[in-house]
Amino acid sequence: MSLTASVINFYLRRKVKRKPGQALVVAEIRADMRKLSARHRPKLPKGVSCTPYAADPATGAPGGEVLSVAEPGFTLLYLRGGGYFFCDLDSHRPVCALLAHLCRTRVVAVDYRLAPEHPFPAALDDALAAYRALLAEGTPAHRIAIAGDSAGGGLALACLLAARDAGLPLPAAALLFSPWTDLACTGSTLRTNTESDVMFRGEQLAEATAFYLNGHDPLDPLVSPLYGDLRGLPRLQVHASQHEVLLADSTRLVDAARRHGVWAELLLRPRLPHVWPIFVMLPEAMASLKQGRDFLLQALADAQAAVTAASVEPSATELPVDSPPSMPELVAADLAGAAEALATIAVAEAGEAAPAEPSPEARQP
Repeated sequence: MSLTASVINFYLRRKVKRKPGQALVVAEIRADMRKLSARHRPKLPKGVSCTPYAADPATGAPGGEVLSVAEPGFTLLYLRGGGYFFCDLDSHRPVCALLAHLCRTRVVAVDYRLAPEHPFPAALDDALAAYRALLAEGTPAHRIAIAGDSAGGGLALACLLAARDAGLPLPAAALLFSPWTDLACTGSTLRTNTESDVMFRGEQLAEATAFYLNGHDPLDPLVSPLYGDLRGLPRLQVHASQHEVLLADSTRLVDAARRHGVWAELLLRPRLPHVWPIFVMLPEAMASLKQGRDFLLQALADAQAAVTAASVEPSATELPVDSPPSMPELVAADLAGAAEALATIAVAEAGEAAPAEPSPEARQP
Protein backbone atom coordinates (compact mmCIF):
# COMPACT_ATOMS: atom_id res chain seq x y z
CA MET A 1 0.00 0.00 0.00
CA SER A 2 1.34 3.42 -0.95
CA LEU A 3 2.13 6.23 1.45
CA THR A 4 -0.63 8.26 -0.22
CA ALA A 5 -3.16 5.50 0.47
CA SER A 6 -2.11 5.45 4.13
CA VAL A 7 -2.76 9.19 4.37
CA ILE A 8 -6.15 8.92 2.63
CA ASN A 9 -7.17 5.97 4.81
CA PHE A 10 -6.28 7.90 7.96
CA TYR A 11 -8.32 10.91 6.88
CA LEU A 12 -11.36 8.87 5.79
CA ARG A 13 -11.45 6.88 9.02
CA ARG A 14 -11.13 10.06 11.10
CA LYS A 15 -13.44 12.40 9.19
CA VAL A 16 -15.82 10.35 7.01
CA LYS A 17 -16.58 7.09 8.80
CA ARG A 18 -19.57 7.44 11.11
CA LYS A 19 -19.53 6.28 14.69
CA PRO A 20 -21.82 3.41 15.71
CA GLY A 21 -25.37 4.69 16.01
CA GLN A 22 -24.58 8.04 14.38
CA ALA A 23 -27.44 9.01 12.06
CA LEU A 24 -26.98 9.94 8.40
CA VAL A 25 -27.99 13.58 7.97
CA VAL A 26 -28.44 14.28 4.26
CA ALA A 27 -27.83 18.03 4.36
CA GLU A 28 -24.73 17.62 6.52
CA ILE A 29 -23.18 14.93 4.31
CA ARG A 30 -23.88 16.90 1.14
CA ALA A 31 -22.33 20.04 2.62
CA ASP A 32 -19.21 18.15 3.71
CA MET A 33 -18.79 16.68 0.23
CA ARG A 34 -19.21 20.07 -1.44
CA LYS A 35 -16.53 21.54 0.83
CA LEU A 36 -14.13 18.70 0.09
CA SER A 37 -14.74 18.96 -3.67
CA ALA A 38 -14.17 22.72 -3.56
CA ARG A 39 -10.86 22.27 -1.77
CA HIS A 40 -9.55 19.56 -4.08
CA ARG A 41 -9.91 20.63 -7.69
CA PRO A 42 -7.00 19.27 -9.71
CA LYS A 43 -6.43 20.76 -13.13
CA LEU A 44 -7.89 18.91 -16.08
CA PRO A 45 -5.37 16.66 -17.84
CA LYS A 46 -3.72 18.20 -20.86
CA GLY A 47 -5.93 17.92 -23.93
CA VAL A 48 -9.17 17.33 -21.99
CA SER A 49 -12.02 19.87 -22.10
CA CYS A 50 -15.08 20.10 -19.86
CA THR A 51 -18.38 21.21 -21.37
CA PRO A 52 -21.66 21.32 -19.40
CA TYR A 53 -24.90 20.42 -21.16
CA ALA A 54 -28.49 21.12 -20.15
CA ALA A 55 -31.34 18.72 -19.51
CA ASP A 56 -33.70 18.05 -22.40
CA PRO A 57 -37.31 18.33 -21.17
CA ALA A 58 -38.59 16.87 -24.43
CA THR A 59 -36.85 13.53 -23.94
CA GLY A 60 -36.41 13.57 -20.16
CA ALA A 61 -32.64 13.30 -20.53
CA PRO A 62 -30.87 14.90 -17.54
CA GLY A 63 -28.11 17.47 -17.75
CA GLY A 64 -24.48 16.80 -17.04
CA GLU A 65 -21.10 17.51 -18.53
CA VAL A 66 -18.84 16.09 -21.22
CA LEU A 67 -15.15 15.60 -20.57
CA SER A 68 -13.42 14.83 -23.84
CA VAL A 69 -10.23 14.78 -25.85
CA ALA A 70 -10.24 16.45 -29.26
CA GLU A 71 -10.79 13.24 -31.24
CA PRO A 72 -12.47 10.70 -28.96
CA GLY A 73 -12.42 7.06 -29.96
CA PHE A 74 -15.68 6.12 -28.19
CA THR A 75 -18.19 7.34 -25.60
CA LEU A 76 -18.15 6.39 -21.91
CA LEU A 77 -21.38 7.03 -20.00
CA TYR A 78 -20.40 7.62 -16.36
CA LEU A 79 -22.78 7.34 -13.40
CA ARG A 80 -21.29 8.65 -10.16
CA GLY A 81 -21.66 7.12 -6.73
CA GLY A 82 -22.82 8.67 -3.49
CA GLY A 83 -25.44 6.33 -2.06
CA TYR A 84 -28.07 7.83 -4.41
CA PHE A 85 -28.30 10.87 -2.12
CA PHE A 86 -25.04 12.82 -2.27
CA CYS A 87 -22.04 13.65 -4.53
CA ASP A 88 -22.30 15.66 -7.73
CA LEU A 89 -20.48 16.50 -10.95
CA ASP A 90 -17.76 18.37 -9.03
CA SER A 91 -16.92 15.41 -6.80
CA HIS A 92 -16.37 13.06 -9.75
CA ARG A 93 -14.93 15.44 -12.33
CA PRO A 94 -11.31 14.41 -11.55
CA VAL A 95 -11.88 10.71 -12.25
CA CYS A 96 -14.04 11.39 -15.31
CA ALA A 97 -11.39 13.73 -16.72
CA LEU A 98 -8.64 11.19 -16.08
CA LEU A 99 -10.66 8.45 -17.80
CA ALA A 100 -11.17 10.74 -20.79
CA HIS A 101 -7.41 11.30 -20.92
CA LEU A 102 -6.35 7.68 -20.42
CA CYS A 103 -8.91 6.21 -22.82
CA ARG A 104 -8.70 9.03 -25.40
CA THR A 105 -12.46 9.23 -25.27
CA ARG A 106 -15.39 11.44 -24.32
CA VAL A 107 -16.94 10.83 -20.94
CA VAL A 108 -20.58 11.82 -20.51
CA ALA A 109 -21.07 12.42 -16.78
CA VAL A 110 -24.78 12.26 -15.95
CA ASP A 111 -26.23 14.56 -13.31
CA TYR A 112 -29.05 12.24 -12.28
CA ARG A 113 -31.59 13.23 -9.63
CA LEU A 114 -30.91 12.35 -6.01
CA ALA A 115 -32.93 10.89 -3.17
CA PRO A 116 -34.64 11.51 -0.83
CA GLU A 117 -36.17 14.33 -2.89
CA HIS A 118 -36.28 12.02 -5.91
CA PRO A 119 -36.45 8.36 -4.82
CA PHE A 120 -36.52 5.31 -7.10
CA PRO A 121 -37.06 5.22 -10.06
CA ALA A 122 -35.80 8.78 -10.68
CA ALA A 123 -32.09 7.89 -10.93
CA LEU A 124 -32.79 4.92 -13.18
CA ASP A 125 -35.12 6.94 -15.40
CA ASP A 126 -32.40 9.57 -15.79
CA ALA A 127 -29.67 7.02 -16.54
CA LEU A 128 -31.78 5.24 -19.15
CA ALA A 129 -32.82 8.57 -20.72
CA ALA A 130 -29.15 9.57 -20.95
CA TYR A 131 -28.33 6.28 -22.70
CA ARG A 132 -31.26 6.69 -25.09
CA ALA A 133 -30.01 10.20 -25.87
CA LEU A 134 -26.62 8.84 -26.91
CA LEU A 135 -28.29 6.36 -29.25
CA ALA A 136 -30.61 9.04 -30.62
CA GLU A 137 -27.69 11.33 -31.48
CA GLY A 138 -26.32 8.59 -33.70
CA THR A 139 -23.70 7.01 -31.45
CA PRO A 140 -23.74 3.25 -32.15
CA ALA A 141 -24.15 1.04 -29.11
CA HIS A 142 -20.94 -0.83 -29.94
CA ARG A 143 -19.04 2.48 -29.59
CA ILE A 144 -20.46 3.10 -26.09
CA ALA A 145 -19.35 1.77 -22.71
CA ILE A 146 -20.86 2.45 -19.31
CA ALA A 147 -19.12 2.93 -15.97
CA GLY A 148 -19.97 3.78 -12.40
CA ASP A 149 -18.77 3.62 -8.83
CA SER A 150 -20.63 2.45 -5.71
CA ALA A 151 -24.30 3.38 -6.14
CA GLY A 152 -23.42 4.51 -9.65
CA GLY A 153 -22.07 1.04 -10.36
CA GLY A 154 -25.34 -0.52 -9.28
CA LEU A 155 -27.20 2.09 -11.32
CA ALA A 156 -25.10 1.25 -14.38
CA LEU A 157 -26.13 -2.40 -14.06
CA ALA A 158 -29.78 -1.46 -13.53
CA CYS A 159 -29.58 0.74 -16.63
CA LEU A 160 -28.26 -2.22 -18.63
CA LEU A 161 -31.11 -4.43 -17.42
CA ALA A 162 -33.70 -1.77 -18.24
CA ALA A 163 -32.18 -1.12 -21.67
CA ARG A 164 -32.10 -4.83 -22.48
CA ASP A 165 -35.71 -5.30 -21.40
CA ALA A 166 -36.72 -2.28 -23.50
CA GLY A 167 -35.18 -3.90 -26.57
CA LEU A 168 -32.36 -1.36 -26.89
CA PRO A 169 -28.93 -2.39 -28.21
CA LEU A 170 -26.49 -2.68 -25.33
CA PRO A 171 -23.12 -0.98 -24.94
CA ALA A 172 -19.92 -2.91 -25.43
CA ALA A 173 -18.79 -3.11 -21.80
CA ALA A 174 -19.32 -2.00 -18.21
CA LEU A 175 -16.55 -0.85 -15.87
CA LEU A 176 -17.58 -0.92 -12.20
CA PHE A 177 -15.77 0.33 -9.10
CA SER A 178 -17.04 -1.17 -5.82
CA PRO A 179 -20.61 -1.43 -7.15
CA TRP A 180 -23.51 -1.42 -4.70
CA THR A 181 -25.57 -4.26 -6.12
CA ASP A 182 -27.68 -5.41 -3.14
CA LEU A 183 -29.88 -2.80 -1.46
CA ALA A 184 -31.38 -5.58 0.66
CA CYS A 185 -28.02 -5.44 2.44
CA THR A 186 -27.50 -9.19 2.85
CA GLY A 187 -23.77 -9.38 2.08
CA SER A 188 -21.66 -11.04 4.75
CA THR A 189 -18.90 -8.42 4.49
CA LEU A 190 -21.29 -5.76 5.78
CA ARG A 191 -20.55 -7.42 9.13
CA THR A 192 -17.09 -8.94 8.72
CA ASN A 193 -15.49 -5.81 7.17
CA THR A 194 -17.28 -3.13 9.16
CA GLU A 195 -14.13 -2.38 11.20
CA SER A 196 -11.58 -2.72 8.38
CA ASP A 197 -13.54 -0.43 6.04
CA VAL A 198 -12.18 3.11 6.50
CA MET A 199 -15.30 4.83 5.11
CA PHE A 200 -18.47 3.00 6.16
CA ARG A 201 -20.05 0.84 8.80
CA GLY A 202 -22.12 -1.97 7.36
CA GLU A 203 -25.14 -1.42 9.58
CA GLN A 204 -25.53 2.15 8.35
CA LEU A 205 -26.12 1.21 4.72
CA ALA A 206 -29.66 0.13 5.52
CA GLU A 207 -30.38 3.71 6.56
CA ALA A 208 -29.02 4.98 3.26
CA THR A 209 -31.17 2.53 1.28
CA ALA A 210 -34.32 4.01 2.82
CA PHE A 211 -33.60 7.36 1.17
CA TYR A 212 -33.63 5.81 -2.29
CA LEU A 213 -36.11 2.96 -1.89
CA ASN A 214 -38.83 4.98 -0.17
CA GLY A 215 -40.68 1.75 0.59
CA HIS A 216 -39.85 0.03 -2.71
CA ASP A 217 -38.93 -3.67 -2.71
CA PRO A 218 -35.14 -3.92 -2.22
CA LEU A 219 -35.12 -7.24 -4.11
CA ASP A 220 -36.28 -5.57 -7.32
CA PRO A 221 -33.40 -6.12 -9.80
CA LEU A 222 -33.75 -2.53 -10.96
CA VAL A 223 -32.53 -1.39 -7.54
CA SER A 224 -30.52 -4.51 -6.64
CA PRO A 225 -29.12 -5.95 -9.89
CA LEU A 226 -27.59 -8.84 -7.96
CA TYR A 227 -31.06 -10.45 -7.96
CA GLY A 228 -31.69 -9.95 -11.67
CA ASP A 229 -31.43 -12.14 -14.75
CA LEU A 230 -28.09 -10.96 -16.10
CA ARG A 231 -28.19 -12.92 -19.36
CA GLY A 232 -27.26 -10.92 -22.41
CA LEU A 233 -25.34 -8.19 -20.57
CA PRO A 234 -22.01 -7.01 -22.00
CA ARG A 235 -18.72 -8.02 -20.46
CA LEU A 236 -17.98 -6.62 -16.99
CA GLN A 237 -14.84 -5.58 -15.15
CA VAL A 238 -15.35 -5.13 -11.41
CA HIS A 239 -12.87 -3.54 -8.99
CA ALA A 240 -13.27 -3.91 -5.22
CA SER A 241 -11.25 -3.62 -2.03
CA GLN A 242 -10.78 -6.73 0.07
CA HIS A 243 -11.38 -4.63 3.18
CA GLU A 244 -14.58 -2.76 2.28
CA VAL A 245 -18.06 -3.57 3.54
CA LEU A 246 -19.41 -3.86 -0.02
CA LEU A 247 -16.90 -6.53 -1.04
CA ALA A 248 -19.59 -9.22 -1.13
CA ASP A 249 -21.67 -7.09 -3.49
CA SER A 250 -18.85 -7.40 -6.03
CA THR A 251 -17.93 -11.04 -5.48
CA ARG A 252 -21.53 -12.21 -5.65
CA LEU A 253 -22.21 -10.07 -8.72
CA VAL A 254 -19.31 -11.63 -10.62
CA ASP A 255 -20.41 -15.12 -9.59
CA ALA A 256 -23.98 -14.40 -10.73
CA ALA A 257 -22.82 -12.91 -14.02
CA ARG A 258 -20.71 -15.95 -14.81
CA ARG A 259 -23.62 -18.27 -13.97
CA HIS A 260 -25.70 -16.35 -16.51
CA GLY A 261 -23.06 -16.65 -19.21
CA VAL A 262 -21.70 -13.10 -18.91
CA TRP A 263 -17.96 -12.54 -19.17
CA ALA A 264 -16.93 -10.97 -15.87
CA GLU A 265 -13.57 -10.13 -14.32
CA LEU A 266 -13.03 -9.35 -10.64
CA LEU A 267 -9.97 -7.35 -9.59
CA LEU A 268 -9.36 -7.16 -5.83
CA ARG A 269 -6.89 -5.01 -3.90
CA PRO A 270 -6.12 -5.08 -0.17
CA ARG A 271 -6.28 -2.22 2.36
CA LEU A 272 -7.68 0.37 -0.03
CA PRO A 273 -10.80 2.48 0.55
CA HIS A 274 -14.14 1.95 -1.10
CA VAL A 275 -14.06 3.30 -4.71
CA TRP A 276 -10.34 4.12 -4.46
CA PRO A 277 -10.05 4.79 -8.24
CA ILE A 278 -11.92 8.09 -7.79
CA PHE A 279 -9.12 9.33 -5.49
CA VAL A 280 -6.96 10.23 -8.45
CA MET A 281 -3.88 11.21 -6.41
CA LEU A 282 -3.48 7.56 -5.35
CA PRO A 283 -0.88 5.52 -7.29
CA GLU A 284 -3.26 2.58 -6.90
CA ALA A 285 -6.02 4.62 -8.56
CA MET A 286 -3.89 5.25 -11.63
CA ALA A 287 -3.00 1.56 -11.84
CA SER A 288 -6.66 0.50 -11.61
CA LEU A 289 -7.82 3.13 -14.09
CA LYS A 290 -5.24 1.89 -16.58
CA GLN A 291 -6.54 -1.65 -16.10
CA GLY A 292 -10.01 -0.29 -16.75
CA ARG A 293 -8.77 1.53 -19.84
CA ASP A 294 -7.20 -1.61 -21.30
CA PHE A 295 -10.39 -3.57 -20.60
CA LEU A 296 -12.60 -0.96 -22.25
CA LEU A 297 -10.46 -0.53 -25.33
CA GLN A 298 -10.24 -4.28 -25.86
CA ALA A 299 -14.00 -4.67 -25.41
CA LEU A 300 -14.65 -1.82 -27.85
CA ALA A 301 -12.24 -3.36 -30.36
CA ASP A 302 -13.96 -6.74 -30.10
CA ALA A 303 -17.39 -5.15 -30.45
CA GLN A 304 -16.29 -3.22 -33.53
CA ALA A 305 -14.82 -6.35 -35.06
CA ALA A 306 -18.03 -8.26 -34.42
CA VAL A 307 -20.08 -5.55 -36.16
CA THR A 308 -17.83 -4.98 -39.15
CA ALA A 309 -16.27 -8.46 -39.46
CA ALA A 310 -13.11 -6.61 -40.45
CA SER A 311 -9.96 -5.23 -38.90
CA VAL A 312 -10.44 -2.32 -36.52
CA GLU A 313 -9.01 1.14 -37.14
CA PRO A 314 -5.80 1.36 -35.07
CA SER A 315 -6.54 4.93 -33.99
CA ALA A 316 -9.74 3.85 -32.28
CA THR A 317 -8.69 0.54 -30.76
CA GLU A 318 -4.95 0.32 -30.39
CA LEU A 319 -4.07 -0.18 -26.72
CA PRO A 320 -1.82 2.57 -25.40
CA VAL A 321 1.59 1.25 -24.43
CA ASP A 322 2.94 2.69 -21.18
CA SER A 323 6.63 2.53 -20.44
CA PRO A 324 6.95 0.91 -17.01
CA PRO A 325 7.96 3.57 -14.48
CA SER A 326 11.27 3.24 -12.72
CA MET A 327 11.43 2.78 -8.96
CA PRO A 328 12.52 6.42 -8.39
CA GLU A 329 9.57 7.56 -10.51
CA LEU A 330 7.16 5.40 -8.47
CA VAL A 331 8.52 6.75 -5.19
CA ALA A 332 8.38 10.34 -6.44
CA ALA A 333 4.78 9.90 -7.62
CA ASP A 334 3.76 8.42 -4.27
CA LEU A 335 5.43 11.24 -2.33
CA ALA A 336 3.74 13.83 -4.57
CA GLY A 337 0.37 12.16 -4.05
CA ALA A 338 0.88 12.02 -0.29
CA ALA A 339 1.87 15.69 -0.25
CA GLU A 340 -1.25 16.59 -2.24
CA ALA A 341 -3.44 14.58 0.11
CA LEU A 342 -1.86 16.16 3.17
CA ALA A 343 -2.28 19.64 1.70
CA THR A 344 -5.96 18.99 1.05
CA ILE A 345 -6.42 17.67 4.59
CA ALA A 346 -4.59 20.66 6.05
CA VAL A 347 -6.91 23.07 4.25
CA ALA A 348 -9.96 21.11 5.38
CA GLU A 349 -8.75 21.06 8.97
CA ALA A 350 -8.05 24.79 8.95
CA GLY A 351 -11.39 25.59 7.33
CA GLU A 352 -9.69 27.88 4.86
CA ALA A 353 -11.58 29.00 1.76
CA ALA A 354 -10.37 27.50 -1.46
CA PRO A 355 -9.21 29.85 -4.20
CA ALA A 356 -11.74 30.67 -6.87
CA GLU A 357 -11.93 28.10 -9.63
CA PRO A 358 -12.84 28.96 -13.21
CA SER A 359 -16.06 27.58 -14.62
CA PRO A 360 -15.92 24.29 -16.58
CA GLU A 361 -16.28 26.25 -19.83
CA ALA A 362 -13.12 28.16 -19.00
CA ARG A 363 -11.07 25.12 -17.94
CA GLN A 364 -9.51 24.44 -21.32
CA PRO A 365 -6.00 23.06 -21.71
